[in-house]
Amino acid sequence: MTTDDPLVRFDGVSKNYGDFQAVKGIDLTIGRGEFVAIMGPSGCGKTTTLRMLAGLETPSAGTITIDGNVMNDVPAHERDTPMVWQSLALFPFLNVKENVEFGLKMRGVEQSERHGRAMLWLERMGLKGFEKRRIDQLSGGQRQRVALARSLVTEPQMLLLDEPLSALDAHLVIRMQGVLTRLQKELGITFVYVTHSQSEAFAMADRVVIMGHGEIAQIGRPQEIFRAPKTRFVAEFVGRNNILPGEAPGQELVVAADRMTVSAEQPEGRAIAAEFVSEEFAGTGIICYFEGPDGAELKAQVTEAQLESLAPEPGKRFWLSWAPGAEHVMEAA
Repeated sequence: MTTDDPLVRFDGVSKNYGDFQAVKGIDLTIGRGEFVAIMGPSGCGKTTTLRMLAGLETPSAGTITIDGNVMNDVPAHERDTPMVWQSLALFPFLNVKENVEFGLKMRGVEQSERHGRAMLWLERMGLKGFEKRRIDQLSGGQRQRVALARSLVTEPQMLLLDEPLSALDAHLVIRMQGVLTRLQKELGITFVYVTHSQSEAFAMADRVVIMGHGEIAQIGRPQEIFRAPKTRFVAEFVGRNNILPGEAPGQELVVAADRMTVSAEQPEGRAIAAEFVSEEFAGTGIICYFEGPDGAELKAQVTEAQLESLAPEPGKRFWLSWAPGAEHVMEAA
């Protein structure tokens, strides 16, 4: 995996729909064999960016290059960029094997080879014995694996995925994250994955691209994005962060909820007095919400035992503090 010789390059790419600019002059490189997740709120331009890469939308300005070739006007069916859709887009009138074979058939691959490659991928995806099943006879996770097999049987150099897990139950999402990560590492091909889910992006991607208002706000490794957001937009979008006034003009401090300490008595060092508002169970802990002296919402993550010892009630006053070095300094918005 390297971005020194990128497989994909966006140079000043924009997309306009009438007077509305969905993507605003973005620059992005994606390395060979890299798993890149593009995430952001609804309407941020992430899906439009993926559709331009797939050839389903034409850039209004700028250049998209794949493997050194300018692709702006190359139609989708002439690109080696299969996509796994949120809806999966499987053919209900074809059985499982026929769905997997479809791309090979469109390429003129001979029947016996189509059969062999389809059966190989069905076995690889744990679907051996399901080849004659109808699509409506499969579970959500099984349909997802059929869609992946159909996209990967053509042996592409890149796979595009548009919110592919959003329709699955929570336990299936975790399983499919493991399947996707394993496949990408084994095959060594490039994955470009669009999602609104922070947990999916951070669990699987080598790098994460955060988009907002049609622009790229930050690119980096998941840990870097989570712990060192560059802007208020990123800090508010990822994680449960507290944004506090900095010690110098033009600065703000970001302190993650899991690095906040809640005390009934004022501790030494920097601390903020705040009133308890509510709590939220978050799986690995409990998020407590407070109101600061200026009315700002503050958050701290505690364990069940800590919550029990604090015995919080709405309006009860506590002190929020953090260890030196736990904060991230960024430029004020």
